[in-house]
Amino acid sequence: KEAACMTDVMAATAALASSKSPAREEAIKNFYDNHAKGKDLLLCKWFTTQATADVDDALDIVNELLSHPEFSMKNPNKARSVVGAFAANVRAFHNKDGSGYKWLADRIIELDKLNPQVSARMCSSFTTFRRYDKERQELMKAQLDRLMGTEGLSKDAFEIVSRTLKG
Repeated sequence: KEAACMTDVMAATAALASSKSPAREEAIKNFYDNHAKGKDLLLCKWFTTQATADVDDALDIVNELLSHPEFSMKNPNKARSVVGAFAANVRAFHNKDGSGYKWLADRIIELDKLNPQVSARMCSSFTTFRRYDKERQELMKAQLDRLMGTEGLSKDAFEIVSRTLKG
């Protein structure tokens, strides 16, 4: 609350976003109310901070962010700040149950109809799938196969997915 500059506010909020501290929710709310509300650049930072938070309920959090009144999948920066940021959340995206992979593929399919270039960029989150353990490789490949089988998949996304599957 008493940080001297935005760098300190952002650092404190990011640290608390990944904590189990009772101050977590207060810090996130404070950043939104006092800095991000109505300001797209800071709003995207607020979205990203939550989407990348190393917490058990990360998938629930990003689903809530998709419903936030200031979020729009039609806005490329906002889409990247939630969807792209979630793919960078190592623990949540690479959850052994494959839920992170399915969630991303669902968002890619949704986004592909709105902005093929951004959806293609999101597909690149799967390009390193062969570097993971066998179980995760199979889960990621299943989502890549699902994307390939999506009717009307854009040329941009198709190119990334097909190249990824070819290796």
